[in-house]
Amino acid sequence: RGDAARGERRGATSRARRGAAGRERTRTDDARDAVISKRASTETERRDDAMARDPREVTGEVARVVIGGDVFQVNDAVLVKAPGANERYVGRIVSVAVENGAVKARLCWYYRPQETRGGRKRFHGVKELFSSDHYDWVSVNTIDAKCEVWSLREYQELEAVTEFDFYARFLYRSSRGEFRPEKVPVFCKCAEPYNPDRFMVECDQCKDWFHPECVNETKSSASQLDVWRCPDCRLSKITGEI
Repeated sequence: RGDAARGERRGATSRARRGAAGRERTRTDDARDAVISKRASTETERRDDAMARDPREVTGEVARVVIGGDVFQVNDAVLVKAPGANERYVGRIVSVAVENGAVKARLCWYYRPQETRGGRKRFHGVKELFSSDHYDWVSVNTIDAKCEVWSLREYQELEAVTEFDFYARFLYRSSRGEFRPEKVPVFCKCAEPYNPDRFMVECDQCKDWFHPECVNETKSSASQLDVWRCPDCRLSKITGEI
């Protein structure tokens, strides 16, 4: 059985999640050149020096940046918002540097399914992101908040999902429009990859996983049975008894 479906048992309820191509250039320009009106309190620090310094006195790579009392550093996943934009983008900090008194961060972007060449599919979860090979320098003033990008397994184990929780299982090569891995385990009659937002039930005989609606059942009817078998296993059991 694929790792994506393990731990999802019959009767479990799926957690509610809150839910364009060609945005790469807009994202780059807005996030790089924008200056948000809020005046963030910014403090920087050299990697080998624990003493914070005025950014105007530092040039080169720094260990971290403090914005509004929150510390941001390399490998943090962050939400980035350009002025006037309604949507926040997600990136991971690769490095932080000071140049001519301006503090900036180099980000590796995450893509939402609808921002990729293939677009959003039914098996994509509401909180699903794609890792990518797309990097940009942005002003730290465009960093809005920290967030978490989990593996799919880690995401499934969360007791509660917040607006700052996401997961990623694919790499999107934005310059080529390619995905890695190209193939993942599929389930059910619909033969689709696992979507943590859609309820699935496990067949007690063949151990495969199914969406109730794909086998003419409902979540309620499937959850009420102590032993549930998929249509094929029910038929084989009947045939074997005749």
